[in-house]
Amino acid sequence: MSRQGHFLPIVIFAVMLTRGTASAQEAEKPHFHHVHINSVDPAKSIDYYKTMFGAVPVKFRGVSDAVLTDRSFILFTKVDKPAPWKLISAIYHIGWGGVDGPSDFEWRDKKGIEWETTLSTLGTNYYMYAYGPDKELVEIWTGFQHHRFGHIHLFSDDVGIATKWYVDNLLVNGPQRLRPKPPKAPENIPPAQRFQYMWTSAVSTNNGVAINIFATPSEDTLNWWSSDPIDELVATDGRAIDHLAFSYRDIQPVFDRMKSNGVEIVDGIKQRDEYKMKSFFVRGPDKMLVEIVEARPIPAGVWD
Repeated sequence: MSRQGHFLPIVIFAVMLTRGTASAQEAEKPHFHHVHINSVDPAKSIDYYKTMFGAVPVKFRGVSDAVLTDRSFILFTKVDKPAPWKLISAIYHIGWGGVDGPSDFEWRDKKGIEWETTLSTLGTNYYMYAYGPDKELVEIWTGFQHHRFGHIHLFSDDVGIATKWYVDNLLVNGPQRLRPKPPKAPENIPPAQRFQYMWTSAVSTNNGVAINIFATPSEDTLNWWSSDPIDELVATDGRAIDHLAFSYRDIQPVFDRMKSNGVEIVDGIKQRDEYKMKSFFVRGPDKMLVEIVEARPIPAGVWD
């Protein structure tokens, strides 16, 4: 499913520049805690993120092999057969920063990374997409000008509803102004004019991870990638990237707020012995599985 030459990275960068502060007021804001991957071979996945992105292998809370991205974690569940990975769930990709596009590409290419989209330019910046060991999609984008874990990119059938959900329930930092849904794009629209027909927003966590929300590629407004439109988003559970997790020092108020807001509770607060952490799961927008973890922010949270 190649998207050679698509222009997503500049849009990602543009929406990130519009981030503001959420209107909801509460002392504790969320930190992005982890990406959870269903992996056939967790050891291979850990080596991949260590080699290709400089992530640090850790024994998460002393019980589970994981990697530390420097702001958050990647946790793994071992599965017997490859999990579905086709890009039809709300989780599009995870992303790292880059600095020198040609060097970033050449170095990883020599290491044998599997590319989904090779080195491409957009103005003065570069982007590239690679597959992880379980076919999870990873972007490298030099607009960040760093080599850190930078963002999560999501699909949504209603960008407005999704953005409001994350702001109201997680208390993430949201956009100062949410764009209304654009009209359907004219046929054969020039690439330079496509952005005005793209429905996007962005939110962010207190540890600097951006969550970019794009309208699901469809013919309703604009099919902005070169593959076929996505007919219907499927639940993230059980797929290569299973869910995303956010952390708070105290999750009881978060649970109470979500329950009061009518959020579907998938699994209540409990101790997860396999990861030695307390958490609960909810169903987010677009069938996204979201975990809420009780943890102190990194760096203290690494050693809890």
